Amino acid sequence: MKQLIIAVALLFAVGSTMEASAQKTRYYFYPETNVYYNTVTGDYWYYDEPTTTWMTVRALPTTITVNDNDRYVLMYDGKEVYKMNADHKKKYKVKKNGEIKEK
Repeated sequence: MKQLIIAVALLFAVGSTMEASAQKTRYYFYPETNVYYNTVTGDYWYYDEPTTTWMTVRALPTTITVNDNDRYVLMYDGKEVYKMNADHKKKYKVKKNGEIKEK
């Protein structure tokens, strides 16, 4: 009986670890301004041209505004969703007239 309890506990522990690693975070991607929003933490990610780095902030600078009508939901496993930015920009292109088209 003791071995059965240990086996069940071990299976539960392995299953919980696998489930936790498989969880993805929901982000909104705003292609017009190239901004990400983490729906869990409430943080924004944006590319800062002067420093050539991705910045994480609670509130965007006043020079950047996002439109909730022009966003896409992304599920990403990790905290640095911007690492896939080249793919996201390609998939969710902004046309010259400002419309967004998903490939």
